[in-house]
Amino acid sequence: MRSGRSLLVMLVVAAGLGAYIYFVEMQRDPAADSAAANREKVFTIETGSVEEVEITNDAAEVIRVTRQDMTWSLAEPEPAEADTVEVSTLVSSLESLERVKIIDDNPASAEPFGLAPPRIRVAFKTSAQAAPQALLIGNKTPTGGDLYAKVDGTPAVFLIAAYLEDTFNRKPFDLRDKTVLRFDREDVNTVSIAQGRARVALTKSGPNWRLSTPVDARADGAAADALISQLFQARMTSIAESDAGQAKLGDYGLAQPQVLVTVGAGSAKAELAIGKEEDETHYFARDLSRPLVFSIDKALLDELQKKADDFRVKDAFAYRSFSALGMDVAINGVTYTFAKVQAEGENSLEHWMRTAPATEQELDETKFEEFLTTMSNLRAESFATSAFNTGETVTVTARFGDAAMPETETVTLRKSGTVVHAIRSGEPGAAVVSTIDFDRAMGLLRELIGAQ
Repeated sequence: MRSGRSLLVMLVVAAGLGAYIYFVEMQRDPAADSAAANREKVFTIETGSVEEVEITNDAAEVIRVTRQDMTWSLAEPEPAEADTVEVSTLVSSLESLERVKIIDDNPASAEPFGLAPPRIRVAFKTSAQAAPQALLIGNKTPTGGDLYAKVDGTPAVFLIAAYLEDTFNRKPFDLRDKTVLRFDREDVNTVSIAQGRARVALTKSGPNWRLSTPVDARADGAAADALISQLFQARMTSIAESDAGQAKLGDYGLAQPQVLVTVGAGSAKAELAIGKEEDETHYFARDLSRPLVFSIDKALLDELQKKADDFRVKDAFAYRSFSALGMDVAINGVTYTFAKVQAEGENSLEHWMRTAPATEQELDETKFEEFLTTMSNLRAESFATSAFNTGETVTVTARFGDAAMPETETVTLRKSGTVVHAIRSGEPGAAVVSTIDFDRAMGLLRELIGAQ
């Protein structure tokens, strides 16, 4: 019996689907498809003329934004800067809004369509018209693909696309500016992060970043720029309180924040404090120039909890095998000089030679390129506060870059036991590099200098 009933249900569903295909799809009027490409606009709005938009959403909240010159501001429910992108999307949607289909030019009542009263009301003013116009939005159609709508003051009920509900049914937070910290990104030259008692400070001189606290060392420009970008792009995820007084900051962990970051751009500065956890993925925060308490994504806190070593340059050498011009290698009291030279002949290629000590000597190009690459790929796995004073030692001075004005760097590599330190002049402590890669480089070097 159960299987027979299931078969009957399947036959009914199949019959219904077949009827839909026949009556809806096969009987579709080609002229209707053509008309869809030439739908009538709901409003005639000159681009850039909208000066005010007021939304009454489906929760009966009133949100009003106004434009002064080219700047949008939130006027209700409370004054605030507006999110330019969100407001522009809203205005653009009003300007381009089309009727999908007219349902009834003059219905006896708009109530069956959810339009008396409307679920959503979107009113706007333009510079060309003193009186506002308003779009009223009602229920979704039974299929859910469209929304019933009408223009306030006119009887006709028509359809607009259902996806526009998210565009017009906005909440106050949707249209307000969500910038976490305001600063001029291009002018930033200092960043300071206080993590409780620990502190990390970065300073920019020209194009280069340098750590100034807790150590004076080269900083990884890409890491510094990534931090600044994340701060610049950070957006609030919600607002906890619009005007939190000093007495209430403790409720959010902001009286003594776990992180305080200061971004400096010349004499200007911006400060962001991060307090306690709101939930597993969000934390309370505030820009110290505003009374607002808001939430941020945990990813920003994670970025600001990085240690000083995370911002240090990890490469032991700045040169790369393709940019190297020459190299002095001092080992066991002897200095070996290698140089990239141009062979005789107009179209001859550059190649490497040993030029000291003694006379010039050809090199095994493959082995020397491997030695260059292995050295240039040495990276800090960690950093040591104090560098080794004894052990197997090799000092490398590399010349690289523009042949007319080459850059020079010197790195001393010292192995003690199974640990290798890379020591640079002017840098504190040492970088701890791969012992395997160091041993490989030394093996190649011995083969190269042993072939004298």
